[in-house]
Amino acid sequence: MRTSVQKLDNWGNIGLLIHRFRFTCIIALLVLAAVLGYFAPSLPSVLGGDGFETEGDYQETRKVLEKEFKQSQDTLFLVFQKKKNVSSDQFHAAIKQIVQKIQKEETYASFHHPLQDPAMMHKDIAYGTILLKGQTIDELTANTVAFAKRIQKESNSAVQVSPTGFPVINHEINARSQSDLKKAEMIGLPIAFLVLLMSFGNLMASILPILNGGLSVAATMGILYMIGQQTELSIFVLNVTPMVGFALSIDFALLFVNRFREELEQREVAEAIAATYQTAGRAILFSGLCVFVGLSGLFFFRIEYMQSIALSGMIVVIMSILFSLTLLPAVLSLMGKRLKQLGQKRKSAAFWRAFAHFVMKRSVMMTAVVLIGIALCLLPLRGAKFEFPGIESLPKYSDTRIAYERYETEFNPLLKHHADVTILVEMKQSMTERKSLEKLEAIVKELSADPDVYKVTSAYSMLGNMPSGQLYALLQSQQQQVLPALQAYTHGNRALVQVLLQAKPKGEQAKQWVRNFKDRYKQPDVTYLLGGMTTFEQELQDEVMARVAIAMTVIFGSTFLILMIAFRSLIIPLKAIVMNVLSLSATIGIIVWLFQGGRFGLEQSTIMFVLPIFIFGLVFGLSMDYEVFLISRIYELYKETKNNDTATLEGLVSTSRIITSAALIMIVVTGAFAFTDILPVKQMGLGVALAIFLDATVIRLLLVPSLMKMLGDWNWWFFTKWNLHKEAKGGV
Repeated sequence: MRTSVQKLDNWGNIGLLIHRFRFTCIIALLVLAAVLGYFAPSLPSVLGGDGFETEGDYQETRKVLEKEFKQSQDTLFLVFQKKKNVSSDQFHAAIKQIVQKIQKEETYASFHHPLQDPAMMHKDIAYGTILLKGQTIDELTANTVAFAKRIQKESNSAVQVSPTGFPVINHEINARSQSDLKKAEMIGLPIAFLVLLMSFGNLMASILPILNGGLSVAATMGILYMIGQQTELSIFVLNVTPMVGFALSIDFALLFVNRFREELEQREVAEAIAATYQTAGRAILFSGLCVFVGLSGLFFFRIEYMQSIALSGMIVVIMSILFSLTLLPAVLSLMGKRLKQLGQKRKSAAFWRAFAHFVMKRSVMMTAVVLIGIALCLLPLRGAKFEFPGIESLPKYSDTRIAYERYETEFNPLLKHHADVTILVEMKQSMTERKSLEKLEAIVKELSADPDVYKVTSAYSMLGNMPSGQLYALLQSQQQQVLPALQAYTHGNRALVQVLLQAKPKGEQAKQWVRNFKDRYKQPDVTYLLGGMTTFEQELQDEVMARVAIAMTVIFGSTFLILMIAFRSLIIPLKAIVMNVLSLSATIGIIVWLFQGGRFGLEQSTIMFVLPIFIFGLVFGLSMDYEVFLISRIYELYKETKNNDTATLEGLVSTSRIITSAALIMIVVTGAFAFTDILPVKQMGLGVALAIFLDATVIRLLLVPSLMKMLGDWNWWFFTKWNLHKEAKGGV
């Protein structure tokens, strides 16, 4: 059954306007894309680290440690590893030669090496720490990365020099993210083009969606470069922008071009553009709004990573809608009849008609089978372990990761078994005053007696737990032997206390200890700042948990309103939201099963803590593409026939092929990121691809038509009670 546009509405008139001014439209948009795209290659230069940061004690503690205690996150670790068949004397001599060469450069702010401290050297491994000079953070980072590259060249036949630590890890994640982007494009885009070619059977029609995606992504990256000049953006925008941009733009173009070719069979070019704009154009706008809303929910989380993803995703959605609803119809107007179908779709339509009859005749059974399958996919969630990524973000074969893990094993083995917390104790008076020393001593003793604490390191422990009275007396007599320990762990009115807990790193027990600390150790005229990885993860986790309800409420509520307005229905948007939640939850279950089990060659790992939020925010909107594509056609047919079963059947027949092709392209484009090296990107890419696969096949082609059949005219209750009255008065 075919639907026709009897009368042009505002959408159709916009289509006619674009057709009329097609040359102006094409030139203006290509100029816009060229101007913005000019800045796109420079985007990596303004991006920061992974973006897992939020405001709180951790950031404040880090600033104080860098400024007052000279403990910088940008400190570089130099790991020296003895090579085979090399004697200890040769190993020591090689290290000495490298250390002396570094000392001659005088480009560092501080340098601690194994020649100063024997504890920094074991049999076949040693390490040093160096903080480079830099007037700004960017200059410090650039100097550190440049030094790391130079120092690697000092490796020789006796020693392997491997720089590691936060600045090198961050730089490698940045470099691999750029490499991953190219790798994903090389995998995804050629396959996407082949799918388009098979779907359209026309070379020019197949190029248009790729062009649409490329322009949208390039323009977005140019805008992000300008934004990155003013604010910090996560390096992961390099992966998210093309992932969302290409997938969405190609989907939109696929829908628009396919509908245009259908309309060309019975209309002239101008009328076909208008009719396509009135149907597919409307669907694209509502679909894009659903994606935009889904991503906007990530803005509620005050975490740089999530806000960067939200920003880049929302901008690329806007660009995708813009180019799909302006440049694309203008180009189609020029190509005109050359895109007309060749009539080879009859076999495809016959298959989908048989499929639609099969599903709708067994609607109850199909619903039961799908729900049972989803329930099975949810089972792995019971044992899910969600954590924030660390050094494991890099692949196992990364030299930076290998060096860091070797350093940690040899020199900091306790950090593998005990959660660490950094405590900054701030007094009203200087730490050299008697009252301050007494209070600090009381805090250290109380911490040491805490059954949840494994070890406490402070100025007192470095001085053999000397009583505060004796320490004060030595300070008054200007005894020099106490100054190094005191200067290392105190500054002004602040004292540094390092704590190792009995709890394991990343565990909930350790995070709860941090949450309760300030209440348990409350003292008059004493304030605390907490740092360390445990605090870092606790603050991020609490930020997510505190805002997830409002973010989901905004996403669900806005999506409901958009779909209610689009389809004049209360049941359809509610049903769409519930089905999306089920399919996305099933996706998380499958990801847990794959990664925590290390299946199919994947590295065994925990799941990135924010992955469920990311997938819900991103895919909830993306998957609405297929809901909008399918229900839009059913809605058109229902307005004509007023028969729910006929509209559902014919809507499924006419959109199944396009939904399948669109989903396959989106799976290819996003799934290509599963072959990348960075673990969070791999989990994101595979998660999005799986979610789209489930949504486009199991949900849209099985569950949606089954429920539409079972619910009957109840699907359109709002339509029959309100919209028909409007139409009778001449409304739309």
